[in-house]
Amino acid sequence: MNRTLKYEYGLRNCIKNTAIAQEVTKQAVYIYNNLRTHFSLELRKPAEVHLNPNIKYKSYRRNNVNLTELVI
Repeated sequence: MNRTLKYEYGLRNCIKNTAIAQEVTKQAVYIYNNLRTHFSLELRKPAEVHLNPNIKYKSYRRNNVNLTELVI
């Protein structure tokens, strides 16, 4: 996620004001979670998947044998 935030949302540039940096990061995370579709989620948005626990998603972990379902 850090790479996505840096390169897709321009956060790799030096932002001198902490308040501006926090606001830009907040906006980028909102877009990432609520507006941007993800291939690993079958072109769904993370917020949509978290609200519906029946939607399965791809795991890119090498050892995913003992993965437990995340319940929120």
